[in-house]
Amino acid sequence: MLRSPYFDGYTDIAVQDEHKKNRSVLGCLFMIMIGSGVLLGYGVWTLEDKYFFAPLLGSHLYTLGVSVMMAAGGSALVICVVEVCAVCARSGCTNMFLGLLVFIAVLGLGSGIVLFMSKNEVGGQLADRLRTSLDLQYGQPGEEGVTTAWDSTQATLQCCGVGNKTSGYLAWTGSAWYANQTEVPSAQVPLSCCTVDDVTGQPHQCQLVVPNRFLNEKGCQDDVQRVFFDQGKELGIVAVVVSLLELMFLLVTINTLRHP
Repeated sequence: MLRSPYFDGYTDIAVQDEHKKNRSVLGCLFMIMIGSGVLLGYGVWTLEDKYFFAPLLGSHLYTLGVSVMMAAGGSALVICVVEVCAVCARSGCTNMFLGLLVFIAVLGLGSGIVLFMSKNEVGGQLADRLRTSLDLQYGQPGEEGVTTAWDSTQATLQCCGVGNKTSGYLAWTGSAWYANQTEVPSAQVPLSCCTVDDVTGQPHQCQLVVPNRFLNEKGCQDDVQRVFFDQGKELGIVAVVVSLLELMFLLVTINTLRHP
């Protein structure tokens, strides 16, 4: 029978080993929690600040990659919290929880690969997809998502339309939005193509006669491609590196539990 150290001053070797094992497991779980928080937080930050152009890309892989990365981070975080509570309650780690964590880490790794692949999916089709969304979807009923994406993209990247660096704004005169206007005189470009007043923080009224000094004349294609490629690469690297680190810590945890 094991004698309790709280009563006779002796600590059983088996108890010491169990405490050491639990500390090692808890350390690995906390590291996995940090990695999971990074995946979830980076995904949320992407949706809040860097996702404004996504509806214009028509890339299912990019959307899937971001969604899976967030799901992997969030679910792993929850499971780690549950498992930490189990260890603290001296219930030990269960094979089910560890198996789920391994599966989720593999999902996170897969999300990174999908994000890298999304760059190839968009690639040379970007100009056509931007042109189609501008010509046929902007400002049309039921296309509020595309309209908001275009306005956010033009305002954020300080660009206008699709085309070369100096006359991208001309693309708007061939769009359904332009053709369906009823006001006279009609706007040549959306308000989001106009520069913002530094004092009021509101865009200048530059839509009626273009070009003018308040118009962002360059097309959006180059900037959208640059931002998309950079963001896809960053997300892919984060997902792959964090998932590999999580797998490493999981292997350490499994190895620790296998050796008494």
